[in-house]
Amino acid sequence: MPGQVAVETLVFTEQGGRTTITSSTRFDTTAQRDGMIDSGMAQGAAESYAALDRYLTTLR
Repeated sequence: MPGQVAVETLVFTEQGGRTTITSSTRFDTTAQRDGMIDSGMAQGAAESYAALDRYLTTLR
């Protein structure tokens, strides 16, 4: 959404040779958050993480 600001925080946690990524996004208003959710952002993020997972398996 043009003109909107979101702060994205990623935390990488390693345990037992595996890394977990925890992602948090903060918006200025509830309306901005809801607009982003309604845009299909969650599905796009899930697809991006699935693609990253597939790529990382090629590095092993």
